[in-house]
Amino acid sequence: MALDLEGRNVVITGASSGIGWHLARILARKGANLAISARRVGRLEDLRAAVVESGGRPPLVVPCDVSRSDQVEELHRKVAAEWDRGADVLVINAGRGAYGSFEHVPTADLEAVVATNLLGAIFCAKAFLPDMVGCGGGSIVFVSSVLGELPAPDHAVYGATKFALTGLAESLRYELAGSGVGVTLVEPGLVLSEFAEVSGTPLQRFARLPAKSPEETAELIVHAMEREQSYVVTDRLAKLGIDLRRHFPRATRFLFGRAWSRLRGKGEGPGQP
Repeated sequence: MALDLEGRNVVITGASSGIGWHLARILARKGANLAISARRVGRLEDLRAAVVESGGRPPLVVPCDVSRSDQVEELHRKVAAEWDRGADVLVINAGRGAYGSFEHVPTADLEAVVATNLLGAIFCAKAFLPDMVGCGGGSIVFVSSVLGELPAPDHAVYGATKFALTGLAESLRYELAGSGVGVTLVEPGLVLSEFAEVSGTPLQRFARLPAKSPEETAELIVHAMEREQSYVVTDRLAKLGIDLRRHFPRATRFLFGRAWSRLRGKGEGPGQP
């Protein structure tokens, strides 16, 4: 039986663009109460206006840098003050990338990737989980990446943070068994969004590999939320690659090595647009 999102209190981090932006629009159409969060206040206000214009309930806007535990705690306080029972669903979507060879990407950029993608997820789950357990129900949705299971050159630290999210989600799933709190791990494939441009991912890649729009990806995430699925890969080819890597690791490493060498040999050097 599908989860009815009508009237559910949903918190979305990283809502100012891309997948998070479209998640908010879709969930608002389904009647959810929203708290939207990101660092860019202006973009959040634009999203709030768009939700209201389309007939949704006015979202709670809370600027927040998830890499800062004090700001995440403030996000939680404002959500708790807005909604008596707190959040029913927490969508941990905020993310940061830094495309380029491990050797050449500045250390400060790599620190920011780890702080946002991993520590940010930990801070958010840590802040909102106690209320869900106390109420006897809720859901945490981790928006990860297929790079959490398919290592790729020029994404070493980004991929490492997504590997860590896979472990975090599975560990919490075991810990929370019987609590009424569900954990969903979503691994999107290649998404043509502002995130890809900001992280420096070569745009040529979108002409050579299957990609989805942020809206398509958001639709699949909402589908997973409604069905309370524990694990979803949104790209069929990536899912095949993950399955092959699990069952035939040596052959997959050989094939992937050849494939990545071919892609990088077609003008996808580190730092190229």
